[in-house]
Amino acid sequence: MAKSVEQIPGVVRADVNFASGIMVLEYEPSSDPRDRAIAIVRSTGHEVEPLAGAAAVAPAPGSRAPGWWSAHGHEVFTAAAAFLIAVAWLLGRAGTGWPQTASVAAYAAAIVSGGWLVFRRALTSVRSRSLDMNVLMTVAVLGAAGIGEWAEGAAVVFLFSVGGMLESRSLARTRRSIRDLMDLSPPVARVMRAQAETEIPVGEVVPGEMMVVRPGERLALDGVVEAGSSAVDESPITGESVPVEKSEGDTVFAGSLNTSGRLEVRVTAAAEDSTLSRIIFLVEEAQASRAPSQQLVDRFSRYYTPAVVALAVLLAVVPPAAGLLLGRAWGGFDEWFYRALVVLVVSCPCALVISTPVSIVSAITRATRDGVLVKGGVHLETAARIRAVAFDKTGTLTCGTPEVTDVIALDGGDAARVLGVAAGLEAHSNHPLAKAVVRAAGTANGRARVSGYEDVPGGGVRGIVDGVRYAVGNPAFVASEGIPAEDSAAVVRRFEDDGRTVLVLAEDGRATGVIGVADQVRPDAPRAVADLLRGAIRHAVMLTGDNERTAAAVASQAGVPEHRARLLPHGKVEAVQLLQKRYGPVAMVGDGINDAPALATSDLGIAMGAAGSDTALETADVALMSDDLTQLPRFFSLGRRTVAIIRQNVAVSVLVKFAVLVLAMAGTATLWMAVFADMGVSLLVTLNGMRLLARRS
Repeated sequence: MAKSVEQIPGVVRADVNFASGIMVLEYEPSSDPRDRAIAIVRSTGHEVEPLAGAAAVAPAPGSRAPGWWSAHGHEVFTAAAAFLIAVAWLLGRAGTGWPQTASVAAYAAAIVSGGWLVFRRALTSVRSRSLDMNVLMTVAVLGAAGIGEWAEGAAVVFLFSVGGMLESRSLARTRRSIRDLMDLSPPVARVMRAQAETEIPVGEVVPGEMMVVRPGERLALDGVVEAGSSAVDESPITGESVPVEKSEGDTVFAGSLNTSGRLEVRVTAAAEDSTLSRIIFLVEEAQASRAPSQQLVDRFSRYYTPAVVALAVLLAVVPPAAGLLLGRAWGGFDEWFYRALVVLVVSCPCALVISTPVSIVSAITRATRDGVLVKGGVHLETAARIRAVAFDKTGTLTCGTPEVTDVIALDGGDAARVLGVAAGLEAHSNHPLAKAVVRAAGTANGRARVSGYEDVPGGGVRGIVDGVRYAVGNPAFVASEGIPAEDSAAVVRRFEDDGRTVLVLAEDGRATGVIGVADQVRPDAPRAVADLLRGAIRHAVMLTGDNERTAAAVASQAGVPEHRARLLPHGKVEAVQLLQKRYGPVAMVGDGINDAPALATSDLGIAMGAAGSDTALETADVALMSDDLTQLPRFFSLGRRTVAIIRQNVAVSVLVKFAVLVLAMAGTATLWMAVFADMGVSLLVTLNGMRLLARRS
């Protein structure tokens, strides 16, 4: 079909992926061959539907959605073929004369009924000067009829039709997941216009408008909560099954389910730019892309089919001709012609061709359901080869937000007083450490009132509380204020050894408290790293720009055996290159923005928490839509399972074909056996690939 479409003037490339049900049409801007492409596709019995969010083949103007006959016509004709074969068999047993003639007529009708779709597709292929399984099957059936094997010709058509029907139904299941995603986003949104709630199509909603989402409704568009609070099920986006509490200022995504409260949401993106729309488009693009193993199979099939046709011709002509010339009884022409027909049928490469794409599509679908966006089959195959993983620290192994972990009052003072004064001093600062202290103190009532505030960049802050002069900042800043370092040295050293950042509070020339602040290790990080190292991953390394003591502490808490500290962006790139030389293919896990150079250098770039990051969605090879590190071991396991199943499918396809091919050349295989073997293997590899849709814990 693709080759037929490529014959249209102006078409540069037509690429069909039957496993994902997508046809990508690339053509010259001066031409618009879509209508002719649609006609060719429909001439082969396929329906054409628009692909949302992509410049793909579009339906002809005025075309209708597929009806009942389009969906079930194949089954009707297959059932009719089965009925006619049964009638023909009964008539054949009735004896000679008109019953025998009627039997042949019934077999012929069964061939037409069961093979009409195959014959249409074969005609399209012949017109484009290409040989495919439909051409081979048509030649085999017509040849069987030509030598009087009507029963076998009808059986071939029926079995082929049944196999194709089952195969189509199996593949449809893998395609359904993306269409289910499309259905998650409501077609209309309830927005506030003229002080009233109005339902309008999502395509008419403008970013900046206020959208109202009631309990039990799905969000139609991305936005930020302006009023209300609720638990929102974001599993279609992040794969996280537990609803997330959302309140004023939080980001929400199209396709999410509002489970409880009423939300007023300020729309931040048009329908076609929503996170869900981008995910759908990227997954469709990934499913249509070809993995290296699929490209290898495609190249093999390109030469395989003509070679098989040549072999069949030689088998039909050479042995009987040689027998005549040499005067030996090697069988008549009919016998060798029949063997050649069997060779043609059994050599159809459909099982081999479909063995890889169905596995890739199933794996990408499974990953998407788990909240892992894979940008193509090549990355699944790469994941299977990864033996070392490099982690960024901040925002990847850690939560990315510093929090107060310890408050120590020196000389028997009050720890609450230390935190309250420090929070009062830090309340006017935008530094992340200052914000952590203020958060720890809680409400404004927990903070001291400060006058004479002064901010010293890179050091700390000064101020007066209840007539007493205070300062809070890093140990070097406090020492520069004339505070003896030995007053707090022991506590400072202990905190720094544990990987904490230290703030010292000074009061009238003496240190009165020490506050430890740290970016907490994600609770799921140790488990995720341990699961990785129990699998095929042999080495895990943390890369960070922090100091050696902090790096060592975080790596220890996260369970990462190795770490590299004080690395600038180019230093992380060099570290990844060193890991590649030492261990082979390396995956880099980072935030998708700050770690872009290292992600690009690695063999597999994995971005964390990409649901809210356009950059991560567009640049990473793999994107974890939520901040769930436990998805990493599952993803690498999925990559290994995918490659293993592809190898199983290819091996089974080749071995079964070779075995039946030998039997066919020896004259012990029949046409219906060849079809059963061919379509049986096709269905087997399809079902085997679909095992990847099942989730493994």
